[in-house]
Amino acid sequence: MQENTVLRKGHNSVVKRFVDAIILGQLTKKGPLSGYDIIYFINQKFNMMISPGKVYSALYALERKGLIQGSFDSKKRTYTITEQGAKALEEIAKESEAVLYYITSI
Repeated sequence: MQENTVLRKGHNSVVKRFVDAIILGQLTKKGPLSGYDIIYFINQKFNMMISPGKVYSALYALERKGLIQGSFDSKKRTYTITEQGAKALEEIAKESEAVLYYITSI
């Protein structure tokens, strides 16, 4: 029982640390999404409730860096990935492969 709790906390921690990559990946796959759409996806995919503040602060930071672009779509703000964001996601994917190799070689 305690092992399951430790694994769950570790799982949640990983999702929170990689929220930027999750957002960029979803915008690449699904096109324009709102903050609510991102929160819903994380809830469904990873079976966890992430703080809206965490998601929205990540969205604002990504937008300030020029990795995503926000616009108003009727009543809500939606985001799309920029060319710079797509390049950043490619770099994240390359780094992820290196990290995975490192972890599996321990």
